[in-house]
Order: sequence, then structure tokens, then C-alpha cells
Amino acid sequence: MKLGAGQVATQACAFVRSVIIARLISPADYGIAAVFFTAFVLMQQISDLAADKLLIQAKDGDDPAFQRSAQLLMLVRGLSNATVLFVLAGPFSSLFGAPQAVWAFRCLALLPLTRAFVHLDINRLQRHLRFGPAVLVDVSANVLAALAALPLALWFRNYWAMMLVLVVQQGSISLGSHLVAERRYGVAWNRDYAKRMFHFGWPLLINGLLLYGIMEGDRMVIGSSKRLFAGSTYTLTDLGIYSVAFAVSYAPATLIINLTGTLFLPVLSRLKEAFVHFEKTYLRCLNSVSLLAAMSAIPFVVGGGWVVSFVYGQKYAAAGGFIGWLGAMWGVRIIRTVPTLAAVAQGDTKTSLVSNIVRSLALLGMVLAAATGAGLAWISISGFCGESLALGVVLWRLKRLHGVPLAGCFRPLAVFGAGMMLASAVSATRIESFGAAGALLGSMVVLAAMFLAMVLAIPELGLDLRAAITAAIYPFRTRVKAATQV
Repeated sequence: MKLGAGQVATQACAFVRSVIIARLISPADYGIAAVFFTAFVLMQQISDLAADKLLIQAKDGDDPAFQRSAQLLMLVRGLSNATVLFVLAGPFSSLFGAPQAVWAFRCLALLPLTRAFVHLDINRLQRHLRFGPAVLVDVSANVLAALAALPLALWFRNYWAMMLVLVVQQGSISLGSHLVAERRYGVAWNRDYAKRMFHFGWPLLINGLLLYGIMEGDRMVIGSSKRLFAGSTYTLTDLGIYSVAFAVSYAPATLIINLTGTLFLPVLSRLKEAFVHFEKTYLRCLNSVSLLAAMSAIPFVVGGGWVVSFVYGQKYAAAGGFIGWLGAMWGVRIIRTVPTLAAVAQGDTKTSLVSNIVRSLALLGMVLAAATGAGLAWISISGFCGESLALGVVLWRLKRLHGVPLAGCFRPLAVFGAGMMLASAVSATRIESFGAAGALLGSMVVLAAMFLAMVLAIPELGLDLRAAITAAIYPFRTRVKAATQV
């Protein structure tokens, strides 16, 4: 409950922050602001050996020496990234056609610099399903960033607002991690631990590069296409519009992905040697997440254009032409999280790597779209096709390497696919042209049909939902009964 509430609060703050800044600056400036985060994520991904994840997965992750070695790795990583970002600020700003923002790009170095000193106790405690400290830090940092967004946007009225908001957020995470830590912060070098971290993390390091291409590649292609392709028609305004659509469709997806990743990885890791229980738990996770994926995607497929215009303003209305594809893409990505976590729980980080290699093939379609001057919808379509292929690959590898059968995956995936087709059919009627009433009514009808189909096709999902509702209501009933007796 605490974990879910924390994720909701975090994503709500991030969403509010993006809305405030997008409404107060131009789409072109929002496009430059999106590049800031893209460049920061690039440096984080190409240097991530996943030492924080190993603290959760390893049997000796509680060893203080192990943690100090991981924190040394984080420190070196952050200082290196800060140096690279500062030095490459000029080329970065020129690549995206924004040489006037060179000093803002140099200030990006503050993000990895502050992140370098994070205390990994917030990760270690998750081994024992103690998520409270991590939730507190994450929520506090995002609340502070959201509070800073309005005054900074009103003051600067350009991309500097987003730059400084990101600094506030990253600095708050590092400071907060020390405030909630139980151990004293320290760093140390241990050759054996370093070798283990490298062995565990190198597939994830390469995977990080692939994830960058998956998560940020579309915006990199849009933002740099003018410099790279003579036939491209994309501008920074297009980048801003696409980034807004990406952000609004990504918000519920990342909430679900982060929540399931934090909750399911420790549970599946504990069952990795008890195959029968592992398989049963994995399928239950897949069923519930498939339902959540459909609930997340359908509103964007049916009425995404109205959502963007209502939330961000009419200057971003062009996003309605492709946001449905983004919603469907994120739905598939949510589902892919579960088999990926199952593989990681078995100590297999290469499955995630292979599936992301396949997913990265979508970049070829995006580059082709940019080079030929195709519409932004083809960028989204490429992403959806890439996610679908990657899901198939991770399911196949999970069966071949770990013996997890594909049969149990058919029902949730089939119902999800049917739901996407129904939502597309409703969207084709132009129901969102009737405004809020049309978008809400169409979405609610498809959502209800989707929910009913999932429960009827997967009876065990209905039992899990009933058990979850009972578990949530029981403490409330107990408190009410106690208060009544008093």
C-alpha cells in the first residue's frame, strides 16, 4: 500500500511539473528542455553497472563492505558523467540546433554530480521488503521539484526552468538518501566485489544503451534530424509536441512499471529455486499486469488527443494524431516488464539485453521516417512494433532457458490485443470530437469491456482481485469496528 501510494505521488508530481512548464513556455523551448533530460539519461545508461540492483539480488547484499564498494562505483560514475557532460555541452547544443542553450547544457553536469553521492541504504533495505525510506526520498524529491516548477517557469519562461527543476530533484534525492539511511556513508575498494558487480552488470550496461535508444531514441531522432537528414521536416516545435505526448502517455506506464519492478523482483527472487511456486507467482503477476496495461493504454487510444489539448493546451493539439500509438506501445512495454523481471530473478540479465536489442530495431524505422519526411505517427508506430517484437523474444527465452511455458501467457495477451483493436475501432468513429463527454464515455465503455473480458477469460485473476480487495478493506473494517465498540 505504501509503495503504491508513493509511486502515485511521485508520478503525479512529475506530471504536474511537466504540465506547468509546458504551459508557460513555447513548444520549441519545451523541445530543448526535453533534450536536457535525454542527455542526462544517456550518460546514466552508458555507465550503469546496476550495483544498486545487485544489492537487492545478491545473497550477501547486506554486507557493509559490499555496500561501500557499490557506493564507490556510484561516486566514480557520477564524477565521470559530470565531466563528460560539461565537456560535450557545445556539440550537444549544436546537434539539436540550440547553440544559444550551451550554458544550460553545461549545467547538466550538476545532475550526475549530485547523484554521485547517493546513499545506497535505500536500495539495500528493499531486500527485506522495506520500501518506506525509498518511497519517502522519491516522493519528497518530486514534491520539491513540482513546487519549484511554477516560480522557475514564471521567472525564466524558457528551457532554463526545466534545467533547474531537474537540479532540485536530483539534489533532493541524494540529500534525502542520507537522511533516511541507517548506516554511515562510506566508500571502499574491494577487488572481488568489483568483479562481481562487473560480471552482473555488464549485460545491463549494454542493456542500458539499448534502453536509451528505446526510451529516448525517438526524441533524439526528431531533435537531430534537421542536422542529419536533408529530407527531414521535423523542428524543435515538433520535438516539444512529441515530448508532451510521450510524457502524458508515459506517466501511468512508468507508475505501473516502477511499482511492479520494485514489488515483484524481491518476491520472484525468493522463489527462484522453487520452480512450481515461481511459475505460479509469475503467471499471477502477468495476469494482473496485463489488465493494468490495458487500463493504461485504452484512454490514450480512444481519446488521447483530447487529453493532451485539455491538459497542456491547444498549442500541443497536433499530438492527437499519434498519441494512441504511444499509449498502445506503453501497454506492451508494461506487459514486457513481468517476464523480464522473472528472468532477472533467475540471475539472467542477458534476456533483457537480447529483447532490448530487438526493441532497438525500431530505431531503423524512426530514422527512415525522419529521413523521408514522414509524419510523427510513424515514429510512434515504429516504437509499437519494436515493443511487440521484444515481448515475443523475452517470452520465448524465458521458456527456452528457464522452462516457463508460453501457454499461460496466451489468455492475457490475447485479451489485451482484442482490447487494443476495440479501442482503435472506437477511436476511428472520431468520438473524441464530442469533447470530454465523447472521450470519457468511449474510454469507459472499452475499459469496462476489457475488464469483463479479462476476468471471464482468466478466472484466477478474478480470485486474485477479490483477495486483494478483501485485504485492503479488512483493516478498515477492523478499525471501524474497534471505534464503534469504544
